[in-house]
Amino acid sequence: MLDPKTKTIDFYNQEYILYAKHFIIDNIQLEGQKRLKKAKILIIGAGGIGCPAMLYSAACGVGYIGIADSDLVSISNLNRQILYSYSDLNKSKVECAKKRLKSINSYCKIIIHRYKIDTKNASEIIQYYDIIIDATDNFNARYIIDIYCNKLHKIHLYAAVDKFEGHISILNYKNNIRYRDIYPKERNLISNTCNSEGILGVTTGHIGVIQAAEVAKIILGIKKNIHNNLSIYNLLNTSMKHKKFYFTSTHNYKYVKERSCYKFVSRKQTEKYFQNKIFRKNTIILDIRYQYEFSEYFFKYAINIPIDKFKINKTVFFLKKYIKKTVFIYCNTQYRSTIISNICQNNNIPNYIIEN
Repeated sequence: MLDPKTKTIDFYNQEYILYAKHFIIDNIQLEGQKRLKKAKILIIGAGGIGCPAMLYSAACGVGYIGIADSDLVSISNLNRQILYSYSDLNKSKVECAKKRLKSINSYCKIIIHRYKIDTKNASEIIQYYDIIIDATDNFNARYIIDIYCNKLHKIHLYAAVDKFEGHISILNYKNNIRYRDIYPKERNLISNTCNSEGILGVTTGHIGVIQAAEVAKIILGIKKNIHNNLSIYNLLNTSMKHKKFYFTSTHNYKYVKERSCYKFVSRKQTEKYFQNKIFRKNTIILDIRYQYEFSEYFFKYAINIPIDKFKINKTVFFLKKYIKKTVFIYCNTQYRSTIISNICQNNNIPNYIIEN
């Protein structure tokens, strides 16, 4: 819960009408709506996730919304970045977003930051807000957000999307897990944006709306939130999973499943292992990248089964034949590897994730 001191917060007459449906909800009522009006949130990234997040945050009455982005609106944005239209092409995203949000809720104060978040400006910007919504699409920005949210004791609401799947988690909340605990920087993860990987616009909308809902719940002090979890939503399968993080005695976090944890091995170590013929007899390298990625470079002795093939039961049956062998999973993105590692674990197939 954020600072509940709301005695100085008042509403205009029209606001009582605007938020009438909120006042009759037990978890909100008048006091809850005051908390929403007092709250200050910063949305970093005015793209596919950021647009619905800020739209619904403004509509529900969050009092102060900061938007940070340096991009201009392009025609390729319009299929998922729902605040913009053809008349906005080549205009500043933050300027267009502010205009649209003010037309939805004129009582919401919109503060724009027309530049990218970096190490020079992050502290200055983030310090003024209560909750930082990470709607970016690259690891560098996420690590910067992680560092300064931790330094300034700010709640970090993280989200990411790929094709039909979205991830979301509340980070740095009540001194719990941080972004780096999920994705340690030393793993040198490769950023994959929607420009290179593709994305269904509905996916970004779905995740952005969930972010807006989590923001409201944090502000209102509703305890049913997703901190210490990574929530995974798959629109293709209409499924939702929660991966729990546990705090260890060494003050590090391990990403664990209910009954087992992910095991990692370096790429160099894997190459060294597979030079041994005896070792090769008891293991296989499973490259889950798409064929065009696999053709560019690949491990010697690797077999290529793209991740989308795991929708077919025959693929899992094939892997079960190697139940006595250990599977080494390779991909250039961490989240793909963990998905297949989960499938292997559920089918009692021992496996390691190869890190780049």
